[in-house]
Amino acid sequence: MKQYLLINILALIPFISFGQSQESPKGIGFAINSNIDGELYPVRVVPSALYYKGKNQFELGVGFNPINRTTQKLVSGEINYKRFPNGFDQKFNLYFVSRISYVKRAIQNYFPTSYNYLFVHGGYGFEINPFKNSFISTNVCIGAFTYNKSSKIPYDAFKRQELFDEIDLNLAFQFNIGYRL
Repeated sequence: MKQYLLINILALIPFISFGQSQESPKGIGFAINSNIDGELYPVRVVPSALYYKGKNQFELGVGFNPINRTTQKLVSGEINYKRFPNGFDQKFNLYFVSRISYVKRAIQNYFPTSYNYLFVHGGYGFEINPFKNSFISTNVCIGAFTYNKSSKIPYDAFKRQELFDEIDLNLAFQFNIGYRL
């Protein structure tokens, strides 16, 4: 019984102490992310809302293809998590990033085809703070992706493919500008 009480008291210590100081910065902001991806040809622009607390930053955004291409349309959703080990109040900050993206790609040419991609990336980046609360950052990520494909074309090359039938590796670069309120 004594061992059980001791283990429970030790397990409850993290809940009664503060994991971060009370003065840790927190707030909201916005960012504009641009993604260059090894799988998707056009550049995606993803306006995002962000929430930061302590050394963590979460971003949620909906993206599109800024180049007006009549043969290809992109719409995407993206969730980014950035961990700043040294905080983000210095002029130059390094961070780890993990990203989950969903991209809908519709190609309208001789063989109309629709793709739905799911990307999971992890990587490393750095951030520069030119003015108070503003930032410019870039990162490089490597990860995996899968997709499903559907087309009304009867040829074997355009047969339907389901999500997770094939998983491939991918390299992606991201450039960000933003402001923390």
